[in-house]
Amino acid sequence: ATPTAAPTHTPDPNRVAHVPILMYHYISTPPANADRYRLDLSVSPENFEAQLNYLAENGYKTISLYDLHANLSSGAPLPPKPIVLTFDDGYRDAYIQAFPLLRKYGMVGTFFVVSDFANSDNPGYMRWPEIQEMSNAGMSIESHSRSHIDLRNRDYQKLGWETLGPLEAIEHYTGKRPRFFCYPFGRYDANVIKVLRTEYMLGAVTTAHGSTHKLKDAFEWDRVRIHGDTTLAQFGVLVK
Repeated sequence: ATPTAAPTHTPDPNRVAHVPILMYHYISTPPANADRYRLDLSVSPENFEAQLNYLAENGYKTISLYDLHANLSSGAPLPPKPIVLTFDDGYRDAYIQAFPLLRKYGMVGTFFVVSDFANSDNPGYMRWPEIQEMSNAGMSIESHSRSHIDLRNRDYQKLGWETLGPLEAIEHYTGKRPRFFCYPFGRYDANVIKVLRTEYMLGAVTTAHGSTHKLKDAFEWDRVRIHGDTTLAQFGVLVK
């Protein structure tokens, strides 16, 4: 029998995808002396599980940034209610709290790690063996720079130092080279994007609010921030 040719998808520069990319930081109960920033960035494990349960019960399917990029670049299909879960900074509670809950619900997440933090002895951040375990379980491990500094107005040597090293470190420990970047503090300029393109990155996420994406904006994709005091009702509105 003659094999059936695989369907081909033609690139469409005007293709638009409505996919909420949720932005999390800490998945933990903040300490008693937490300042307002830590309070705002901390989603309790109980609230996080309630949010995952909401997504599961309402038909959402977690996808990766690679899936989103493939949809926009070649028309690869997405599930009916796609959503991306991202976690910034590589805090250890991502491994202790978020990772088991994602596995419990059969979901995947994207974890942006700072390579210097993973190399440090700071107990607040994940170590490479934990990151490797998460990668082996199907989580996406992507770059959040080498040292988490504001990358604006830097020379090309400094930008290369901050962006290329983490790619090599993550690939060394996971066997997978990252293709997505998360700008520290959400700050970037044209030179940062130019350097990321030379490193064959596919795109990057910001801290600007939005859920509609195009391929031409792949290095400036918006996200939806989940705050520490976000109620489940508010969450339901944010993911629409």
